[in-house]
Amino acid sequence: MGYLSERVSYLRGLADGLNISDDTNEGKLLKVIIDVLDDVAISVEEVEDEQKALLDDIDELDERLADAEDCIYDDCDCDCDCDDDDDDCCCCDCEDDDFEYNDLECPNCGCEIELDSAIVDEEKSVLICPECHNEIEIEWLDDDEECCCGCCDCEE
Repeated sequence: MGYLSERVSYLRGLADGLNISDDTNEGKLLKVIIDVLDDVAISVEEVEDEQKALLDDIDELDERLADAEDCIYDDCDCDCDCDDDDDDCCCCDCEDDDFEYNDLECPNCGCEIELDSAIVDEEKSVLICPECHNEIEIEWLDDDEECCCGCCDCEE
């Protein structure tokens, strides 16, 4: 029982305790007013219950929408609290997740060298071979350029 229903019940009990009779015009009026107040209290409680149910549904939809947004817009799969657009991400390089690293064969000694994220951002890089210690110059190609060095699957 809600707050309004309790108050209407109190008024009904008060009217009964005062022995207000239906025989007088004032008594009839007071009893009808109490009945109307009781109907209003019940209606208000029903509206409050419906509002609570709607708010619960909205909260659930909001959570589902947030999950869907994460699936659609979230490029970073790491568990850190960094923002995907944050260039200073503490644990991953969110923008380079889909970059495929290749191995490079040193033209001097034939040693296979793994290209890593340290040289990804540079268009033209110089790498020191860990075996023969000679410099290897690396030129990065745009996606529409074809590789002719044999270091990737470009099918010369």
